[in-house]
Amino acid sequence: MTETSLPKSVTDEPAEMAFYIVSARKFWTLNIMTFGFYSVYWFYKHWREYKKSTGDDIWPIVRGLFSIFFAHSLFSSMEVQYEKTQSTPPNGIIHYATVFVVFSILGNVGGRLADNEIGIPYTIYSMYITLLISSFCLHKAQTVANFACGDPTGSNNDRFTLLNFIWIFIGLAFWMLMIIGTFALVTGQV
Repeated sequence: MTETSLPKSVTDEPAEMAFYIVSARKFWTLNIMTFGFYSVYWFYKHWREYKKSTGDDIWPIVRGLFSIFFAHSLFSSMEVQYEKTQSTPPNGIIHYATVFVVFSILGNVGGRLADNEIGIPYTIYSMYITLLISSFCLHKAQTVANFACGDPTGSNNDRFTLLNFIWIFIGLAFWMLMIIGTFALVTGQV
């Protein structure tokens, strides 16, 4: 068996990893406007690029849908690739994966409590806060990924597509309903 036919883990030579590139402006707009649903796509795209570049047998869709179970490994891979391309370790982002997971779970709990009108209005406010904190964590990881892929500003993916605008429009409608619902619950008009 030659070294080229050995699995990557046996050759001790890390595979060249590629990740999804997106600008900060586009990332923040899409993640906030879709109330965080963009993060599912964000994780999927990162894992898809990773799979294409390394040939690893992974399922990007599953890793996108169940991101809390795969956030640490994705962020760790981003750090490895950053160090490889920049010849210096990044400011660690693995702790942002932990914060992302914790606040994703808290946001889900807050949403469930709010749906059952428990702890109103604080559970509603917690959903907004957890969205911002989770988005910040993903943005930190995206910054490392952009540097690791040689596009620090994400300029190769800064333009909004028609599909992006459709999602933004749907997100605006959702935000309007959320704001109206929050106002109605807080003022007791429900």
